[in-house]
Amino acid sequence: MRLRYYADADIREHHEHVLRLLRRLHDDHGIDVEIDRIDEQHGPITEFPGEVRSATPEAVYERDLKRNRTLNQSIEPTPSEGFKRYGKLDIAGNVALVDDEGTVQWASTLPGYADGYGPGVEEQTAMDFLEEIATSPSNRFCVECLHLLDGDERFCPACGSELR
Repeated sequence: MRLRYYADADIREHHEHVLRLLRRLHDDHGIDVEIDRIDEQHGPITEFPGEVRSATPEAVYERDLKRNRTLNQSIEPTPSEGFKRYGKLDIAGNVALVDDEGTVQWASTLPGYADGYGPGVEEQTAMDFLEEIATSPSNRFCVECLHLLDGDERFCPACGSELR
């Protein structure tokens, strides 16, 4: 499993914070991280421990989100509802959990923090997700045993931690 950031978040401080959290997750927990830059707004990304690619929102949507049955079952709203707003793709600023085959298993559907959207959306926001998993222990997924997980588990097979 690895984490993918669809950059750049609209707000520079959020973008820079996501980069810091991804570096921390890589350095502290050995989690593979990568970036698809689909809306470059905030200058070059330097000294990042993973791959940084340029992509279009359309290419990312086709590759990662469209017709992804696993993702349809793991997020609410569905990708077609969550990433298309008024007929336009709105993916930048979100993060995804990607399995070893390259399939997105989970993705945030709201960039930023929950407090910008209202109550009850913490499960959908990129910043709340990253901050939660960067703080050990996390019940989103087991950062210590991540290499053992394929995305379907309800508990970690190595340490027994319950996962949401």
